[in-house]
Amino acid sequence: MLPKVHARPSVPRSRTPTHHLVASLQIRISELATTRRGSWRLAVILLLSSLVVAPSSAQSHRRRADCNLAERRYDNPFADHSGWSMRRYEWHAFYATGSIVTAEAVHRAIGLPRWASAVTATVALGILPHVRSGLMLRRYPFNARDWSFDLFTRAAPIFVWSGLRGANWESQTLTATTYAAGYAVLACYASP
Repeated sequence: MLPKVHARPSVPRSRTPTHHLVASLQIRISELATTRRGSWRLAVILLLSSLVVAPSSAQSHRRRADCNLAERRYDNPFADHSGWSMRRYEWHAFYATGSIVTAEAVHRAIGLPRWASAVTATVALGILPHVRSGLMLRRYPFNARDWSFDLFTRAAPIFVWSGLRGANWESQTLTATTYAAGYAVLACYASP
């Protein structure tokens, strides 16, 4: 719901009611554009949904936690028929960095605000591949913990963007700590 905003006192009273409506809408739009509350809400909701889904019992395939992040694993990030092997933590860094680069490319190419390009990259690289391969093509079973980890690591642009917007080092530290804690909680359930 939009906050109630009164017309500015500097607006002359001689204008028609439509001018007051337009001025009121412009004030509301500018206030919504400058607020950071919406971006923080999005980041918190994303984090909580990742952590809430992780211990969910609604999954059809349970794997035990594998915390050996130095193990080499195969993955195919760009095509279904080819890929390569890297250590698991390297895959995690690769996907997080790829999401950040994608968000910045979307921001510069299309001109979306940074928060919108961050959300776009998160959804495009964190959710859509699982929806296509897991749910539509049924190549692998639904694994909520793995999928929530992938969504969380692909949300790196949201954390980078909100951390850079922080006015002081405390908010930047809080953002980095939140990302590191989420990674530590979910990393053992990642597939590659």
